[in-house]
Amino acid sequence: MILVTGGTGYVGTVLVPLLAQKHPVRVYCNMAFGNAIEGTPNVEFIKGDLRDTQLMQLALRGVDKVVHLAGIVTSELVAMNEALSRKVNVEAMGDLVKMAREAKVKRFVYASSSSVYGLCAEPATEETVPKPMDAYAQTKLDGEEALKLEAGAMEWAILRSATCCGPAPRMRLDTIVNIFCKQAWFDGQITVFGGDQWRSNVHVRDAAAAYRWLLAKAPSGETYNLTKANHTALALAKLVQRAMTRYTTREVRVEMEARPDARHYQMDAAKIRKAGFTPWKTPADAARQNFQWFDAGHIKDPNADLYANTKRMAEFMKESA
Repeated sequence: MILVTGGTGYVGTVLVPLLAQKHPVRVYCNMAFGNAIEGTPNVEFIKGDLRDTQLMQLALRGVDKVVHLAGIVTSELVAMNEALSRKVNVEAMGDLVKMAREAKVKRFVYASSSSVYGLCAEPATEETVPKPMDAYAQTKLDGEEALKLEAGAMEWAILRSATCCGPAPRMRLDTIVNIFCKQAWFDGQITVFGGDQWRSNVHVRDAAAAYRWLLAKAPSGETYNLTKANHTALALAKLVQRAMTRYTTREVRVEMEARPDARHYQMDAAKIRKAGFTPWKTPADAARQNFQWFDAGHIKDPNADLYANTKRMAEFMKESA
C-alpha cells in the first residue's frame, strides 16, 4: 500500500492514478480543491488535516511507502500566516515522518521545492548551498531537515522539483507556463512582468513519473533536482505564443510590464538523469496540451478560485495557528 498525502492536488491527481495502475493507493488530503480523481480504481480516500495525528496514524496502517506532497504551497499563502505554515509544512511533516518510521514504512519520499535555492544566476545543483528567499522556501528546506532527523533507518528521498506545467485533473492556472497559456487562450494577450528573470520548469506528468521512480528505484538518502528546461520569463511567453499560433489561427500579443519580479533561478538535473530518470516533456509540450485541454472545455471559468492556490486557500490561512 502506498500513501500519498495531498493526492487530490495538482501533481497528486496525475501521480495517484499512475501508481494505482500497479499498487493499492491511499490518499490523505484535506481536499480543499475537491476530488477530481474520486472513483479511481484501486484508490482509497481519507479526508483529513496533516495536523490530525490520530487520523494520520490510522492512514498509515498497512502502508509500506509514502509520498508526501501535502502542504501549504506558494510564498503568498505562507506569508499570510507563517505560524500556521510552519505547523503544517514543518512540524506536522516531522510528526508524519516519525509516525511512518514507527509504522514500519519502508520508504518515504518528500516533495521539496526548487525555491530552497533562492536567487541563482547559474543553474543550481544539489551541491549548491540553499539560500531561501522567503518563509515558504524556508519551510520546504526545514521539512527536508525534519525528514533526515526523524527517518532513522527508514529509506528516504527528497525531490526538489522545478515549477510544474501542463494539464492535470486538478488543474492549476497559477504557475508560469500555465498562466501564460491561460492568458493566451482566454485573453489573447500574455503579460510578462520584467522578462529577464529565469524560471525552471518540468511537465506535471514527468514530475509524477519521477515520484514513482523515487518510490521504486532511487538510491536511499539522496536529494534530487528535477527540471526539464530553464528559460527567461520572456522566452517562456514567446514559447507559449508560438505554441498557440501553431494550435489555432487566433492572434496572441506579448505585452511587457516593467514591474520587477525578484524570483530568479535556474536548476541542473544532471544527478537524477545519471541515477536513471529523465524527464521527456518540454514546456512547449505542456503549452500544446494545455490548449488541447482548454479546447476540450475542461475549464469553465479560468478566473475561478479553484485554479489558483492562493485564492482558494486564503480563508484557510486566516485560521489561528
